[in-house]
Amino acid sequence: MQPGNNRHKLIDQIVLLVLFLSILSLFLEYGIHQTRTIFWITNVLDYIIIILFLSEAVIRIIRAQYKLAYIRSNLFDLLLLMVIVTLFIYTRYMRFVLGFQDVSRLSTNIILIRNAFNILKTLGRVKRLNAYIRSISSHPAQTIAFSFIIIILVGTIFLMLSISTADNSRLGFINSLFTATSAVCVTGLIVVDTATKFSLFGKIVIMILIQIGGLGIMILSYFGAFVIGKRISIEEKLTLSYLLNEQDMEKISTTIMKIIFITFGIELAGALILYGSFNDLYGDSLKSVFFALFHAVSAFCNAGFALFTDSLETFKSSLAMNFTFAALIIVGGISFSVIFNLFENFKTNLKTSFLSRRIRKSQLTLNTKVVLIITAILIFSGMLLVYGLEHRSNLVQYDLKTQYLIAFFQSVTLRTAGFNTIDIGALRVPTLLIMILFMFIGGASGSTAGGVKVNTVAVLFAYLKSVLYNHKETTMLNNYLSKRLINKSFLILLLATGAIFIGAFILSLLEPFRFEQILFEVVSAFGTVGLSTGITGSLCGFSKLTLIVLMFIGRLGPMTLIIALSQKPAHIRIKYPEGNILIG
Repeated sequence: MQPGNNRHKLIDQIVLLVLFLSILSLFLEYGIHQTRTIFWITNVLDYIIIILFLSEAVIRIIRAQYKLAYIRSNLFDLLLLMVIVTLFIYTRYMRFVLGFQDVSRLSTNIILIRNAFNILKTLGRVKRLNAYIRSISSHPAQTIAFSFIIIILVGTIFLMLSISTADNSRLGFINSLFTATSAVCVTGLIVVDTATKFSLFGKIVIMILIQIGGLGIMILSYFGAFVIGKRISIEEKLTLSYLLNEQDMEKISTTIMKIIFITFGIELAGALILYGSFNDLYGDSLKSVFFALFHAVSAFCNAGFALFTDSLETFKSSLAMNFTFAALIIVGGISFSVIFNLFENFKTNLKTSFLSRRIRKSQLTLNTKVVLIITAILIFSGMLLVYGLEHRSNLVQYDLKTQYLIAFFQSVTLRTAGFNTIDIGALRVPTLLIMILFMFIGGASGSTAGGVKVNTVAVLFAYLKSVLYNHKETTMLNNYLSKRLINKSFLILLLATGAIFIGAFILSLLEPFRFEQILFEVVSAFGTVGLSTGITGSLCGFSKLTLIVLMFIGRLGPMTLIIALSQKPAHIRIKYPEGNILIG
């Protein structure tokens, strides 16, 4: 057993090394300014990568018990390797023929071949990590985190293609990674103008990444398996139950199908409504259809990406556009569990009213009530605060209807979506501080929104209220809240505050901007909101990487990330003496 395990371990180490070197090569070739030194380093790396590719294939064939059967069963992988080697030889030949000085003269087709080579080699590495993926499938939090990382990396590579940009230029590794992370984590922060920088292909890639990030790759994978009639494993069901917070594994199939059809149904309805407004701008064309679909997906998934340079400032006075976007954002930000509960409650009440008095009316769950109440309070209070703080400065130039419409829309989009109908960079500091607080709170647990979540805030408020009134138990709407739930809420608050503090500290060291701008940017990234005072594109590379990490943490949630990184708990049968510490 030991020699076999060592052989598998050696192959896995080669795979991981190739993946690391592939990413490093992409970063050096596309992420920083090209010099002669970088040119030679990337060439050496690519030679090492191709040698490891071939070594891995040779080792697998040599160690296969039935070599011909192995080749037949892995024919696709071997053909893919032949394509990769062919592309490698061709691109290396052209590169050395032209030399360093004339690399920029490579034709568009050759550049596409080089980019295709990088995509193939990276996707090849991902495919060869199946064994590792299976090894972590019993750990749902790790599986979810790993799936997001893979999608972000694949999206990064696609956005690095020259066909993804409007001028066929290379976007660069860091900016591509930032854009892909912002799309998958449904944030909306941008380092380049989405409307003008990306081609139609690039915009479609971003829309797909938003959809994948909003639903989750595990949900989409299960839906694809359902369509082709493939059964999913117990490990996959375990991951899905963790992702959906569904205790009954028998209901997972039904729940996922509901999520898929509700998502596509709401997005389609939103796109049909938005099409009317875009039709007035661009006429009855495919551009109007694409704009309607893109913004419907972006709004429902709370992503905040817009195909206009000024986001939605052009439509600040449009009732149809504002209320359609607001409705999509709100529905997408209250979570599927709340939507299901509302639908079941409505359906049961409808039956009660029209069919039979014997059917018992279903009740809204405590979670649904809390989400709806806190969401309504935050939207209404946010609108009044934005209007009150800005009506004599940035809003004074507009009529009263537009002022309230802007205040309402910014309140809705503030905690989760990232669209704006007013210049955020021109807002007063008190307004920015209020916005920071709302972005920190975020949307509902189980939705695509980031932040500490309205559910967590409600639990903390209930606990503080019980302490203030000296109650022995913490209750909310006549329901008892367990100490475990309260402790988890405080832990989320602590982790979120710590992540924001570290992010703000790093950006404060590296950037020359005012602190409120830096804090706004950091909280917007962690809360996966996407609003910015306009400094995102001017940040240095390390600051962008910091925001990338914050967006990733905010999308997964601090607790999920901690669980993913944690080890199995050790069982210690020791009872310690009670200690006492003076606090307060």
